[in-house]
Amino acid sequence: MNLTTIATAVLMMATSLVTPAIAENPAHLKQLLETKECIGCDLSGAQLAGIDLSGTNLKDANLSGANLAGTNFNEANLNRAELIQANLQDASLIVAKLHGANLTEANLRGANLSLAGMVIADLTNANLMGANLIGANLESADLTGANLKDARQTIGHLGHLNLQEGSLQPMDIVNGVNLRDANLTNANLTGADLTASDLGGAKLENTNLYEAKLMDTRR
Repeated sequence: MNLTTIATAVLMMATSLVTPAIAENPAHLKQLLETKECIGCDLSGAQLAGIDLSGTNLKDANLSGANLAGTNFNEANLNRAELIQANLQDASLIVAKLHGANLTEANLRGANLSLAGMVIADLTNANLMGANLIGANLESADLTGANLKDARQTIGHLGHLNLQEGSLQPMDIVNGVNLRDANLTNANLTGADLTASDLGGAKLENTNLYEAKLMDTRR
C-alpha cells in the first residue's frame, strides 16, 4: 500500500470520527407523523420543532439531539425515551409521561412540565431555567448539575385546557414539586419557586438555593 493510499484511508477514518452519527430513521419519522405512535423508534436528530405531538406514544424512542423546541407533547408517553441533548425549549409537556427518560444535557428552558411524571428520570446537567414545574413528579430523579434558575409554578394557560382525560381546572392542580429522594447535587435553584414542594430525602450537596422560595416545603 503506497503512502497516498494510506493517507487517504487515515483521512477517511478521521472524518468518520468527527461526523455526527445522529440521523433519524425516515420510516420511523413517517410512522410517527402518520400514526402518532412510534414505540422504540429512532428519531435521533429529528427536526420536529413546533409540531403537535400531543398524546403520542414514543415509549423507549431515541430522540437524542432532536430539535423539539415549542413542540406540543401534552399527555405524550415518553417513558424511558432517550432525549440526550434534545432541544425542548418552550415545549409543552403537560401531563406527559417521562418516567425513566434520559434527559441528560437536554434544553428544557421555559418548558411547561406541569403535572409531568418524571420519576427516576435522568436530568443531569439539563437546563430547566424558567421551566414550569407545578405539580411535576420528579421523585428519585437525577438533577445533578441541572440549572433550575427561576423555575416556576403557575397555572397560567391551564384553567380551561382540554385534555384527553377531561377538562383540567385550577383546583385540580396540586401545588408543589415532588422532589422526594431526588439528587440535586451541584444544581442551580437560584430564584426557583419550590413552595409547598416535597424535598424529603433529596440530596442538596452544593446546591445553590439563593433566593429560592422554600415556604411550606417538606423535608
